[in-house]
Amino acid sequence: MIHTPPSASPDASILGLGYLGRPLAQKLYENGSRVAAVKRSLTSDDINLPIHLDTLDLNQDNVFQSANLARDTSFWRQHADKPVWFCLLPPSSLTHYADTVKQWAELARACNVQHLIFTSSTSVYGDKARECDETSAPDPQTESARQILAAEQYLLDSGVPNIDILRLGGLYCAERHPVSRLVQKQNIPGGNRLVNIVHRDIAVETLFQTTLHPNGRRIRNIVEPQHPTRRDFYTAEATKLGLPPPNFAPDGTGDGKIVNTVSADGLSL
Repeated sequence: MIHTPPSASPDASILGLGYLGRPLAQKLYENGSRVAAVKRSLTSDDINLPIHLDTLDLNQDNVFQSANLARDTSFWRQHADKPVWFCLLPPSSLTHYADTVKQWAELARACNVQHLIFTSSTSVYGDKARECDETSAPDPQTESARQILAAEQYLLDSGVPNIDILRLGGLYCAERHPVSRLVQKQNIPGGNRLVNIVHRDIAVETLFQTTLHPNGRRIRNIVEPQHPTRRDFYTAEATKLGLPPPNFAPDGTGDGKIVNTVSADGLSL
């Protein structure tokens, strides 16, 4: 993907200032964007952030107000003039995930937002052992994955000119690594299953670059090209972090899906 000079970084609104949202907001700000963000509650880390920050419980009714209010005196006024909106919320954060995303997209369209960027998940492909890319049919097996897939469709049908759906693999980084929990367990099943992972830095850079190159409606899988077994990956990661190797059960077959991407820009719709 072509890298554009920092001056091209657009203003943005971020729904979800957490694991991905905070470093993304920092990168956008450092590259000249005016950033507004929404999170559920404030912490000490939020004091004096150089962005506009609102707090809101999205599980409340009627949190997405009309376009006229959004443009004038409503909660969303600071967001309505941003051409790019991100939704970075996991399904676990919302009682009615897909419906909330739909309302958010409807508000974006009413505010004439030009570009929506949504972090989806490779879980929409299900757990069946197969090789997947963006042309593969989704096969969600959990309620969470079904909610994510429904949210994707709401976005694609929203009428906003540019839609980017990024199906992320499992996120990891040194700051908050899944292996820290695994090493506390014994006889962990599934050690020979293949992993579809992406480092947080890669995910944040991809989100940032996506703001610079809107191009209609696209779906992209964001995963690292290597697909080691869970045992090999988490053992190597534990070594990097100075942790003992996780105790995987000796049995298990080397199955699981492999998620790849058809191109750097994914699938255009």
